[in-house]
Amino acid sequence: MTERNIDFKADDMDKKLILLFIFEKMEFPLTDQSISEIVVANPTWMNYMDFRDAIFGLVESKFIHRGRHGADTLFRLTNQGRACLGHFYTKIPASVREEITNYARDNKQDFRRNQEYTYDYFKNSDQSHTILLKIKEYGNLENLLEIKMKVNTRAEAIKSATKWKEKAPVVYESLLTILSEEEK
Repeated sequence: MTERNIDFKADDMDKKLILLFIFEKMEFPLTDQSISEIVVANPTWMNYMDFRDAIFGLVESKFIHRGRHGADTLFRLTNQGRACLGHFYTKIPASVREEITNYARDNKQDFRRNQEYTYDYFKNSDQSHTILLKIKEYGNLENLLEIKMKVNTRAEAIKSATKWKEKAPVVYESLLTILSEEEK
């Protein structure tokens, strides 16, 4: 007897449950960009167009809440969504649940960091560049810190912006320490 591989083909309900499971495993609200990146990186779970339909349906049914925070669209799992997932998560194949759990475990911190430590840069009229560095509050993405700096070149802007993802927590902690120190 030969063993056959049977590919999992999700229907609309399964796709919605998969999205709910992703939100549950990531454990924090996700920006539209973050959830899109997760889906695009894992096309065996669902394709991008199916994702868009499923997320819209979950928002309509109030299983996912969609809110705006500045320029970001932020999605978060609601209590209704969590309850629905609790009742029906076994409809998601165990292998897919395991993939999502592993993906979340391996990538959660990177997604959180990308949502909380943001940057942008642009060219000024004098040919210098301005870098806008932000630290956003966990969960609601309100700005905790915003730093605007001017540098001479685009290369300096890119280098500084890239380092920001790694150094933002240290910068924030250092600023708090310096600003809260007592005078001697």
